[in-house]
Amino acid sequence: MNYFKNHINTIGKILFVLLLLSLSIYGFLKEDGIESDKMYTVATVNRVRVNSNMGESVYYTYKIGDSLFFGKDNVYVNEHDFTLQNIIGERLMMKFEKSDPQNARLLPNIRIDNKVKVPIMGWKTIIGGEEGRRVIYNIK
Repeated sequence: MNYFKNHINTIGKILFVLLLLSLSIYGFLKEDGIESDKMYTVATVNRVRVNSNMGESVYYTYKIGDSLFFGKDNVYVNEHDFTLQNIIGERLMMKFEKSDPQNARLLPNIRIDNKVKVPIMGWKTIIGGEEGRRVIYNIK
């Protein structure tokens, strides 16, 4: 009887570990879930808070249509070379899900010049894609 209980207990532990592993892999592969129905707009950084894990929490606002949204992303300092002094008040590119604008992600490497006019519903694409550090001065 004990032998049977030990096997069931071991099998349960293995299944639990496999479940956690598969959920972690799914979350990693899914990333932010904004791929098929994505749009782009500009977010203004309001506040940055340093975390204990060498990262920063970036708080920002963005407008889609007549609605104002508030967002927060965690960004690792050495990944994007952020500093507290130069990001507050900056306009950064962000992507959002068209059908659910609250599902959004900051693209911290892409800064937007103040002269760039932002369409009410955002852009469907951005020149140069999402990768690479740059400042955008004009979007048509």
